Amino acid sequence: MRGLKRIALIAFFLIGGAAAFGYWSTNQFNQAIDDLSSLYLANTQGAYISFDKLDNKTTSTSVATSTVSELSFVFPENNTEVYMGCTYLISWQSSTTIDTLETVLIDAGTGESVGPVPSGLAKENRIEKERQNLEWTVGFVWPGAYYIKISKINGTETKTKSRDFVISRMPKDISVIEQKNICMESGGIF
Repeated sequence: MRGLKRIALIAFFLIGGAAAFGYWSTNQFNQAIDDLSSLYLANTQGAYISFDKLDNKTTSTSVATSTVSELSFVFPENNTEVYMGCTYLISWQSSTTIDTLETVLIDAGTGESVGPVPSGLAKENRIEKERQNLEWTVGFVWPGAYYIKISKINGTETKTKSRDFVISRMPKDISVIEQKNICMESGGIF
């Protein structure tokens, strides 16, 4: 009888331990999924990225009008479709030198802002005087129509926006060379 009690006690501890481990691991998995979802899909307002090194390229097509006369976007370069993971040069025509821009990516359908982490677009940007452009690597957001809104130019509030453009996913199962070609054909770099 004493041996049966020991076996039952050991079985109880093993089953209890397995159940506790299962509960803990399920919670860890759910937390990891929640963290990934918030990283790529949530509107995070607390993370700001500075672009200290900007590309020294220029663009010269498709001037989009803005609501402020001193700045109008020249973006996107070739068409109105850009791809996640590609880097694009956002440039503009301005009557003054731009030192700082406060930007946000806006979902054109809902009017909701997309935070800097999922969009890849920093909220606060320092612009080098010689370059007068901004390099943007498109983040992982829902495919669809978007525009870039500028809320401050050199610290002064404004309501400037780009024309609408479409963010698309890179096709699956293609080579790096094909990805690079898609980036370049859409006016970006890889």
